[in-house]
Amino acid sequence: MALLETKIESGLIRGTPGWNQAITIFKGVPFAAPPVGDLRWKAPQPCEPWDGVRPCLEWAPMAMQEGYVSEGGDIIGTEFYVGNYQKSEDCLYLNVWTPANDPDEKLPVAVYIHGGGHQTGYSYLNCYDGEGFAKRGIVMVTIPYRLNVFGNLAHPELTAEGNGYSSNYGLRDQVAAFEWIHRNIAAFGGDPENVTVFGQSGGASSVQAMCTSPLTNDLIHRAIMQSGGGLRKPYSMWAASLENAEEAGVKFFEFMGFKNLAEARAASAEEILDGYSRFNQIKIRDDEEPGLGGKYMRFAPLLADGYIFPENPIDICLHGNHKERDYMLTSTSGEGIMTTVQNLAFAENEIKLGRKPSYLMYFTYVPPGAANAHHSVEHHYVFQTLLRSHRPYTGFDWDLSNELADRWASFMKTGNPNPADKHYLEWTPFTADSPMAYEIAANRRMIKIPETPEMIALKKDLKGEK
Repeated sequence: MALLETKIESGLIRGTPGWNQAITIFKGVPFAAPPVGDLRWKAPQPCEPWDGVRPCLEWAPMAMQEGYVSEGGDIIGTEFYVGNYQKSEDCLYLNVWTPANDPDEKLPVAVYIHGGGHQTGYSYLNCYDGEGFAKRGIVMVTIPYRLNVFGNLAHPELTAEGNGYSSNYGLRDQVAAFEWIHRNIAAFGGDPENVTVFGQSGGASSVQAMCTSPLTNDLIHRAIMQSGGGLRKPYSMWAASLENAEEAGVKFFEFMGFKNLAEARAASAEEILDGYSRFNQIKIRDDEEPGLGGKYMRFAPLLADGYIFPENPIDICLHGNHKERDYMLTSTSGEGIMTTVQNLAFAENEIKLGRKPSYLMYFTYVPPGAANAHHSVEHHYVFQTLLRSHRPYTGFDWDLSNELADRWASFMKTGNPNPADKHYLEWTPFTADSPMAYEIAANRRMIKIPETPEMIALKKDLKGEK
């Protein structure tokens, strides 16, 4: 029988059957205290325990963020952000899909970190669903984290309050989620010693953050970075140093009319969000460039903060100061060259360090109704959620979805994306002798990703080569 009720460290919780009734979904499971009031812009704190059985039957509010719902009918609204869900600072609740019938099963665990450039997104986006992995024997978890100015504000008062540390509250939420998973996932039939983290876009940069931070060294065993991560640079100049990040925070307080941190914490979440939206539309320094969506991206994860990252994550990777793991990195042909360059640079550096070779994938297949293999094109395939898209998918697409879900699940279980019980083309790792990627096209094949002079120059810059 499905595991509909279980005991975690804070108390008993009850889930609900999935579409497949052999799978249980626990929605909105708290992993940290609400980061509201005096806990705004502080590290996540432990949950308070409860009496009785807590129902975990509904999605929790998403983190505070700007709206996206089908405004202008773009792909983001029509494919992914299709519902106006409640927003709240009280957002630190994760979701678990489990196929276990008993807590003692020790099944592999996969943890998904959503994208959105650390500005938007939520853990139950239209294309996400853990059932496809759960039916393949995986305990699936999706996690939220604080975003934009709520998750990434730095300010001299915050630095003083944090004993020299400021910003990266969203990444601290992610660390807290992995610590919680390590302590509690066995209650869902999961194995805390077999955890794979994966994410796409901003979620992939979060995967890279979790894999380069020493705080999660013993909590993560494999990693998949989809269209992000690799050897990555900061999102903007404001995230390159604490000094720059603090300058942005000071200017934000001035823009809002806040005299000090206490006044900023006393403001409503809606007031802060409105101010963030307006503040990111004006230029405050001559040398800054617009970021995502043409706005000035001033509140993104801070590099070399001294807490999450003891040094710049690129340097951590280049120097081999990150833990050796199994890695899979993917990119698409229609999203621009940078994610592909970052993946190649990362894979080449792992070889240089004498570590396990990575697996690279290059997605070039154009789905029905799409103009190209766009950023995030793989989502509905990997999560087996083709029915949630408006696209006129065919049998080929369903077969491709089964293949990608099989490969992801195989990697999550063993570190190898070639399932032993399937007859797919062998996906070989990226090595010095065979620097190949698995191409997802109408016909799958192993290819050497074509590199332009610009790509080669960018890759050398990332690796610090002349």
